Amino acid sequence: MPPHSSKTTLLLLAALRLSQAHYIWPNKHDILEDSLTVSGGLGQSGMMAEIATCGAAPFGGRLVGRQSAAEWLRVAYHDMATHDVHTGLGGLDGSIGFETDRPQNIGSAMNTSMVFFATFQGKTSSVSDVMALSVVLAMKQCNGPSIPFRAGRIDATAAGPDTVPEPQQDLATHTTMFANQGFNVEEMIGLVACGHTVGGIHEVDFPDSVPATPFDPNNPEGVVHFDQTFDDFDNHIATEWIDGTTNNLLAVGHNATTNSDARIFAADNNVTMKAFAKDATSFQKTCGNLFERMLNTVPKSVQLTDVIDPLPVKPYQLALNLADDGSLELSGYIRIFSTAPEAMNVDPENMVVNLSWKDHNGNRNSTYTSTLTAGWSNSTSLWGFVHFFPVYTKLDPNFGLSTIFVDWAFNAQEALTHADNGGAGFPLNDVVFYQDSASCNTLTNTTIVVNIRNNLGPVSDAFVDYYYNVNQQGTIALKTVTVHTPLTRTGSSASALYDVYTAVFPRPPRNQQGRTSFDVTANVGGKVYTQVANLAIQNGCGL
Repeated sequence: MPPHSSKTTLLLLAALRLSQAHYIWPNKHDILEDSLTVSGGLGQSGMMAEIATCGAAPFGGRLVGRQSAAEWLRVAYHDMATHDVHTGLGGLDGSIGFETDRPQNIGSAMNTSMVFFATFQGKTSSVSDVMALSVVLAMKQCNGPSIPFRAGRIDATAAGPDTVPEPQQDLATHTTMFANQGFNVEEMIGLVACGHTVGGIHEVDFPDSVPATPFDPNNPEGVVHFDQTFDDFDNHIATEWIDGTTNNLLAVGHNATTNSDARIFAADNNVTMKAFAKDATSFQKTCGNLFERMLNTVPKSVQLTDVIDPLPVKPYQLALNLADDGSLELSGYIRIFSTAPEAMNVDPENMVVNLSWKDHNGNRNSTYTSTLTAGWSNSTSLWGFVHFFPVYTKLDPNFGLSTIFVDWAFNAQEALTHADNGGAGFPLNDVVFYQDSASCNTLTNTTIVVNIRNNLGPVSDAFVDYYYNVNQQGTIALKTVTVHTPLTRTGSSASALYDVYTAVFPRPPRNQQGRTSFDVTANVGGKVYTQVANLAIQNGCGL
């Protein structure tokens, strides 16, 4: 097998730009981590809805005959294929949205996938990050490799070069194109084989490769699968090629000109494909490595995060509100994730989960504790086991809180595991926080109500940044717009320690797509406090 050249290795390392900061909550990529970790039930994002099974069709199964998992993989490769190792430009950057009218990107899969991805797009989740995450989830759902996920991709604002391989091109052209993307001949064979172990070729898009067949309402696009197990990530794409039983129409089709898989598979005299056919485990490992490199091939200006793994313990929707009696209410959930063998059969009702905290001044007290019990939760994860524990406790605002900690065990007989968010605890700001129950929408305006502590010094530069998405010309991918609105003091609160501040601004279009969120910021006594990534206001005013 041809080894990596030193030049190729250096270029690949340059393409994989990573930062090594430890993941600390809250984190700007929390929404992506949630989507990675929770696949169903409480806490899910909805991304798994399109890949409830590996063979599931898009739009909740309504586009019969098609396969979301395979389409997402194709979209990601076509998006990445704009990368040039010589210039460092292009890569997985969402530019595919501007490129769907090109013959090399033929088929409705591109736009169908982009419509779905855009629903998860927002200030902290670029469409290219969502695209990368979709491949990670889809391959795992298909019993494929576990691909490490990194975030931090920045979406392109224009099309990239037209450098996606097409079936009618010859082997020399394909070899050059893959080399420009950073992949040698062996890796080109691997990417094509790995990419074609799920899905198939569509007659409606490739009539030169797929013979015409009578219309089938269960397969209206005339999909012919690449191998016999199109909905399972296995090495049958290789075994069927080597033993001569393949029906892959890009390998043994009637049109030799478009049999690009055959030319690529045989590019090293079938050495790589024979190895894949012989060892299914090695095939999985190779595919995982190649897909990881594909997803992490980004423009040279982009720095990706360290690998994001499911956090063992994480607050979810944890927030403060002022109660009518002037006390502070802490509510939300603590999410616990585990891959330990005992997690498989654990009853959440038997788990021990204790919440403790430091007060506003950083002090601890034996009374600053709350024992959590399992709530109703049908949450699932592709990677392990996940449970949510509701939080509801009242606090004296004179003491408040600044940091929380979680100690937990699978049962009362086990030693507790201490979760402290990397050492410093999970920070929670009781100085500036929005009042969910008082914030609301009318048909035309959004009102956000914020509580700001009044005994720490003067308040200045208090504002809300509201983020929503608008369409942009030439692509289905969205563009995030920021509405910056000052907070104005509007009165006293139920607690003598807090004043009420309000921001009112025109409500974003009700047909806007993607994720909507807002940040609250204020300078109090010379120190800046921020509450970030709050979800869109859902309450109606006057209701």
